[in-house]
Amino acid sequence: MKRTVLAGGLVILAVGTLAMAQMLPPQEGTVPAAIPATPAPAAQTSDAAPVHTPETELGELLQGQPVMSGAERAAEDDYLGMKIGPDVDVSGIEQVPSAAENQPYRSCEKTPELRANLKSAGRLGNRAYRDIAGYLSVTNVIATKDCTCAGKIIPHETVAMFEDRLRQKLGVTVLEPKHTRDLYDAYDRQLGIVAAMCGEY
Repeated sequence: MKRTVLAGGLVILAVGTLAMAQMLPPQEGTVPAAIPATPAPAAQTSDAAPVHTPETELGELLQGQPVMSGAERAAEDDYLGMKIGPDVDVSGIEQVPSAAENQPYRSCEKTPELRANLKSAGRLGNRAYRDIAGYLSVTNVIATKDCTCAGKIIPHETVAMFEDRLRQKLGVTVLEPKHTRDLYDAYDRQLGIVAAMCGEY
């Protein structure tokens, strides 16, 4: 089955990296700053070691990826410019052309890994995997404006990569629901955007 994921998963992984940065607690005595769409380089002195932050890590990731087309860049900018908060106003969002071909997620063929996950839903770590897959799914639909199953089903490799990065960021070996609660909340909020763009998610 063809899957529509911008730049081989670049958009959703980039957004996911920013999401992880927002999920992690700030250092004591600091106030979290708004994350810019284009990460700014960290200030360094001539004899200081490079400072590695989620934003600089994302910049390095983007530099190592293929150059996006104009359409892909526009889709990414549109997504990153959206305000996705607890009270999402979807009154200005219009249906996209692919809404005419909308396929409900429940009818889409899941990856073998997700099907296996659902068969053992209570297994430790499985809920977190589903939270990540759901978050990346709605993010990808918004970024690609693809309402079909191709836009909604995320390859296992992309989910697993995000999962690995989140484990590394949090310093844990197994992700629990508490680790992905913010991702699930973001998924839940973005469902309204997807519904406005496509109809039934």
